[in-house]
Amino acid sequence: MAVGVLAAGVVAVPALAIQTVRNDSRVIWSGPNRPSFSGRVKSSRHACEFNRYVKLLMVRSGPDELLGKDRTNRRGQWTVRHPIEPGRFYAKVVRRKERTAGTIFVCRRDRSTVISFH
Repeated sequence: MAVGVLAAGVVAVPALAIQTVRNDSRVIWSGPNRPSFSGRVKSSRHACEFNRYVKLLMVRSGPDELLGKDRTNRRGQWTVRHPIEPGRFYAKVVRRKERTAGTIFVCRRDRSTVISFH
């Protein structure tokens, strides 16, 4: 009888389905405006544009040099204050993942084109 009571108390629980939505991101130069570099992160999903972590790097023969970093504002704009010197530069936006109400939103990372100053 005890086995029958335990068996009746077990209820099958369906597995919760978690959906993953991936969104592309693009990091774009607005231009170097002395004494800083600036640009914008664009995406088809607004949540992938604001509060994104952007890094400014200088191309080196070994590991590239991190010159600065910033977070984008509500319009996806970022600015890194750094003296403009001869060299090759690019910006990277870091991948971000957020989970809400059974859905995982992934904002993909991106790397800008390289710009050069002589």
